[in-house]
Amino acid sequence: MKTILYATDYSDNSVAALQYAHTLSKKLNGKLLVLHVFDLSVTIASTVSLSYSRKEVKAFKEQRERLNSFCEEHLGIEPTMNVTLRINEGTPAWESIINSANEMNVDFIVVGKKGESAIKKVLLGSTTSALVEKADCPVLAIPEKIASKEIKTMVYATALEEVDVLAIEKLVSIAKHLNASIKVVHIATKDEYAGEEQMEWFKEMLQQRINYNRLHFALWFSEDVFSALKQYLIEINPDILAMLERQGHSLIKSIWHRDIVKRMMTESKFPLMTYHKKNLTKESMVS
Repeated sequence: MKTILYATDYSDNSVAALQYAHTLSKKLNGKLLVLHVFDLSVTIASTVSLSYSRKEVKAFKEQRERLNSFCEEHLGIEPTMNVTLRINEGTPAWESIINSANEMNVDFIVVGKKGESAIKKVLLGSTTSALVEKADCPVLAIPEKIASKEIKTMVYATALEEVDVLAIEKLVSIAKHLNASIKVVHIATKDEYAGEEQMEWFKEMLQQRINYNRLHFALWFSEDVFSALKQYLIEINPDILAMLERQGHSLIKSIWHRDIVKRMMTESKFPLMTYHKKNLTKESMVS
């Protein structure tokens, strides 16, 4: 594990995500890049190059000082070799975050699930959704009120697709560092053909590719996939839920593709790691 990018808007909602990202980076022996993206508003009348340049320099200085204070207040530390700060200017925020993530070749992005104000179009609301849909790396969304703790159990909710194996493979690379178990769950409906046989096929395919003895499997039956998954999570109480984002694959008709990820993003109390199908497919083709 190399680098985690955490993006903040300074809101109270983003504090838990900062602490979670910092704790996770230490457990993974990685580096934490703390990023804030701001919008430098300048009127047409005041855009002579000198005045604009001075405003820009001042704004960057102020934002860096504020980001430094934010980390000191909520982490109790100043930036170190393993915690670096970065200030970007630009809109939309998600685009700047993705550019930084790609430039730094980060392993995944950590953000909060909510923002300070929808009116101000701040970072941790619609931007989180945009990152889940558009980022080239996984995104870990952290609920507002969650304490950083040891990660012992992860759940991966699968639709039994081959691409799920690629996502689980990436999740295992994190779980191994944490010595965490992964529970792979599938919710089958009556319309699904041979749910038990499909699950066995998926298990065999997964075990042929991934060697990890802390993988466990569960098969539930329900006509309401979302409610059943929520109930399963209540029983297991995982430290991280992982899912595959499939937006853009409209030809897939399974009930698993009716935007369950977005519902979990808003209704689940668990940290949610999302892997995008298009990215995994692209990586698979390259390798």
